[in-house]
Amino acid sequence: MFCCKLLFGPAPKPPLPPPVSQHRHHHHHRLERAMTCLRKPMPPIMKGLPVLPLLLLLALCPAGNCQICGPPAVPLNAKVRTVTADTGIAEAHYECDAGYELFGPASVKCDARKGWERDLPFCGVNVAYRKPVNQSSYTRSGPASYANDGKPGNKNPDGQECSETQKEPSPWWRVDLLAPQAVHVVRITTRGCCGHQPLQDLEIRVGNSSADLQRNPLCAWYPGTLDEGVVKTFTCARPLVGQYVAIQLVGVEGSLSLCEVETFTNDEFSVDRCLSPKIGVETVVTTFSKTCYDFHITKGESFDNAQTICKQTGGDLVHDFRGATSQYILSELERRKTELKPQLVWIGAQKEPGITSRTWKWVNGDVVQKPTWGKDQPNNYNGEQNCVVLDGGRNWLWNDVGCNLDYLHFICQHSPLSCGSPDAQQNTTVMGKKFTLGEKIQYDCPKGHSLLGEAERECRPDGTWSGSSPTCKYVDCGGLPELKFGSIHLSEKRTSFGVVATYSCHENYTLIGNENRTCAVDGWSGKQPECLVDWCPDPQRITGGNVRFSDKRAGSTATYVCEPGYVLVGEAVISCGLGGEWSSKTPSCRFVDCGAPARPDRGISILLNGTTTVDSVVKYECDEDHWLDGPAELYCTRDGKWSGEAPVCELVTCETPPVPAGSFVIGYDYNVHSKIQYNCDPGHIMHGTPVLECLDSGEWSSDAPYCEYIDCGQILAIPYGSHKYLTNTTYVGSEVVFTCSQSHKLSGVVKRQCLESAVWSDVSPKCEEIRCPEPKLAAHSLLSVTGNDRMYGRTLIRTSESTQNTAQTYKIGALAKYRCERGYKMVGEALATCMDSGQWSGVIPECVYVECGAPENITNGKVTLATNVTYYGAAVLYECNANFKLNGVSRRLCTEHGNWSHETPECVEVVCDMPNISDNLIVEAGNRAVGSVVTFKCAKGRIMMGNDTRVCQKNGKWAGKSPTCRPVDCGRPLAIDNGRVIVVNDSTLYGGSAEYHCIPNYNRIGQYLRKCTEDGAWSGKQPHCELATVEGHESSRLGTGVGIGATIIVAMLVIFGLIFLYRNKARPVKNTENVQAAETKDERNAAVMSYSTLEANNRMHMMDNNNPSATFNTFQGGAGRNGGGGGGGASAGVNNNRSENIYDQIPNEQLYDAPYEMRTNDEVYEPEPVASNVITINGISVR
Repeated sequence: MFCCKLLFGPAPKPPLPPPVSQHRHHHHHRLERAMTCLRKPMPPIMKGLPVLPLLLLLALCPAGNCQICGPPAVPLNAKVRTVTADTGIAEAHYECDAGYELFGPASVKCDARKGWERDLPFCGVNVAYRKPVNQSSYTRSGPASYANDGKPGNKNPDGQECSETQKEPSPWWRVDLLAPQAVHVVRITTRGCCGHQPLQDLEIRVGNSSADLQRNPLCAWYPGTLDEGVVKTFTCARPLVGQYVAIQLVGVEGSLSLCEVETFTNDEFSVDRCLSPKIGVETVVTTFSKTCYDFHITKGESFDNAQTICKQTGGDLVHDFRGATSQYILSELERRKTELKPQLVWIGAQKEPGITSRTWKWVNGDVVQKPTWGKDQPNNYNGEQNCVVLDGGRNWLWNDVGCNLDYLHFICQHSPLSCGSPDAQQNTTVMGKKFTLGEKIQYDCPKGHSLLGEAERECRPDGTWSGSSPTCKYVDCGGLPELKFGSIHLSEKRTSFGVVATYSCHENYTLIGNENRTCAVDGWSGKQPECLVDWCPDPQRITGGNVRFSDKRAGSTATYVCEPGYVLVGEAVISCGLGGEWSSKTPSCRFVDCGAPARPDRGISILLNGTTTVDSVVKYECDEDHWLDGPAELYCTRDGKWSGEAPVCELVTCETPPVPAGSFVIGYDYNVHSKIQYNCDPGHIMHGTPVLECLDSGEWSSDAPYCEYIDCGQILAIPYGSHKYLTNTTYVGSEVVFTCSQSHKLSGVVKRQCLESAVWSDVSPKCEEIRCPEPKLAAHSLLSVTGNDRMYGRTLIRTSESTQNTAQTYKIGALAKYRCERGYKMVGEALATCMDSGQWSGVIPECVYVECGAPENITNGKVTLATNVTYYGAAVLYECNANFKLNGVSRRLCTEHGNWSHETPECVEVVCDMPNISDNLIVEAGNRAVGSVVTFKCAKGRIMMGNDTRVCQKNGKWAGKSPTCRPVDCGRPLAIDNGRVIVVNDSTLYGGSAEYHCIPNYNRIGQYLRKCTEDGAWSGKQPHCELATVEGHESSRLGTGVGIGATIIVAMLVIFGLIFLYRNKARPVKNTENVQAAETKDERNAAVMSYSTLEANNRMHMMDNNNPSATFNTFQGGAGRNGGGGGGGASAGVNNNRSENIYDQIPNEQLYDAPYEMRTNDEVYEPEPVASNVITINGISVR
């Protein structure tokens, strides 16, 4: 206060401060006073002070009576309440609209030196809630969706629902906002406990790239470590517009866990702004992309009722949703899928009722461009499915249903009811308190400020304010220069924006310039005016003229006039200007004469006033049929010349006649009295006189005619026909010819012509269908007609006795099928076609009666007439008695030739074929008649598998299947102690052999050889081996021992010789004796001998390929008949072509009773082992 007094003198006493107010326009005068405080006129005593001390004093001025804080700025979706003090506005308190959250200071104070002390707060709404999310890796305990489910999840240690990645380098989490948003603030809630890895080196990016997060602009960066269980708010340095918000731990290997991530913007509506009193509490209200959506998921309505409910909130059923909006709606439905019963939701798309209608429209009238129908949809079942639903069972694809289903859910979309609180720049004031749709607000500035931008904004139907908020700029135009001989008056005691300066001059002075000047944005308007004196002396006189004037004050005029024959040189009128001087020099009068004018050929010139001085006039006239080419009158100018060249007289000619469109002219002479003729182009008719004459006035006798183009237009096509324009034109005179399509004929004129009345002559003909009359029938015939359109595809059947329907006709191509009654054959074509001539093809067939007579009987059978008739088409059936079968056809027909088809069949007895048998199966069959039995047996040594009998059945087939025979198998014989068993040829089947051998010093007790018998057991009893008892006397003398040994050897040789001689007698020996001899010999010599391997394979081959010998073979001794020695002689004595195993010739039991019968080689007696040069005794080989 002291500073202002010191500089400018006493300050006025401040008025009482007004009460605290929320309206900023109350403080305009305070701001103005603050701005004008430093601009008061400087007292004379201050003019000599230095500049620097003045600046120091001015710096202290705000501490006194100067207020520098004007109305504060207001962010979008917020309200402000100001608090005033003695010096003006001291504080501003901010509050967000319902549904928005405040970020930044809730109140700011006015600093007397710096102004408002803090940045502007921000009111935003979370747009990340339940939007699609993703993260760098997946864990079952922490899916990405836990971070934007609206639950902080960090309070309960045991049930924290927080997202979590695996431990990995630079893990990240990302949310898709579905549409680009201006992101201001990102708020993160961290996990609350349990020693989880804290977040560190955290980076937040916002942008439109989903693949490469590092390409998106950086919103915030936190290089430290976030504590557990905290809520951290990050404000972007500037609002970033993007669809994706990503959080990443950069350069850190660990796990990223987020309990809640919220993204705030002021570009989206809050849910509270979309609420309406007409919306029920059970309705779920959401917002997306500045549109309100009401999900009615608790009850259902029909399509019309749902649309009516949506209209109550100023909206419609959801419509025309594409791209991100469609993705948002479908994700919301998918999230609430379990709550929807049924999973069908109305949308605002429908079509006109009817089966043929195919155009689907939105409820706002727009045509549906890209529907997303489900499989096999739309099917328009019963022609009544004219409305569309989102089908949850089809992955929310479209499905058409009946509009009257009153239990389906629905979604409404509408704009909010208001635009919310508008934003305002600093020093601006919003005038108006209603923010509903259609309302307008005005912005006002304090005195001395200029409004930059639109002063008025409107709440648009989409819930947003038009334009942008204006700004107020303080403008000081400065002092005005002094007016000489005048004064200046200001409308207010200031020189800032809006002040008007009015100029006035002293007496006898006139103001030259703008009387008023206004302080505008770019300074004072107009230019500085002047005050000038306003009195002039008498005007000067001239020779040959005079001057007239009424006053000599500024603005008055003097007029100079010359006498006749004189011309004024100079300005005729001069005016008295400010400063006492006339506007120009005094003019003068000069005498002028133009001389006699020229006379034209074939014409005359006449001086109207008889003089040739200035302003005199000469007139020209021409002879008959000529006219003037040039001016008819000339006047004498001030330069002493006539005003132009003298005219000439030329023969009268008419102008080139106009040629209207569609016409042409015949005649090229356009002189007076000549004639021309107009003609029209094809397709035109003339209106007016066709012949014109050039008159002596140079005009044609009448206006040119015009040709009107007459077009009859295209003729509508006639059903089942076509038309052709003969000249490919439709104008007057054109002709069109009509033709009908196949199966139709023309009824009416064939040709029509385009008349001058622009219509076609006559009436278009019709193409009538060519149809055939009712076909005629012969006696005993039937008729069926197919392919007729008027029967809707059915077959018409009529008999010869039916009444003929003369009104019934048939289309071309219809088929008439003739048939005869039973017993009658058809003579002629049975099929007739309706031809394009309207007649049936061919000739009507006739029906002739045919009789075949009674058929002949058959033996062992009977004959039956199927229908008890014998005429044409009748059938006779043949059947045989029991145990007989039909040889021939069982059914014969009476043919059109009067005889029975095929030959008469006969009945033959049923006999079964010989049954198929396998090897080793014996069949005993009788006559093989029906009921006879066939018996099956197996060869010896084989067992039957299956039934041993089969019965011949009536169908000539044996009942059941033939049995099979498998060989008897005795199995492996039991082993013996101190010995071994050798199975000959390793065969345990019937006829196989087993040898029993004991080890040295053991004797076999029992038979040496056993055979497999037909009952499946081995012959005889199981032998065994016992230890041998040897009595020896030890001689004291070697000679005695040698002598005894030599004696024994000689004795044995004698015995062998006797045996050899005895066997050379070639007499048969009974099998039992041979076996006993072999056993006795074996016991005596204790020999272990086996012949099982002697040429076994060769023997089997010879048995399969050679006929068995029928001779009875005896065994030969070591010398043989041929005098050969050793085993070779024995082999040759049996068969020179093969070698045999001697045990294969052991006969079966039947030969024991008849040892001398002739048998095959398979049934011969067993020989003794053949003598050889080497034998084995007790395991020692002896020669």
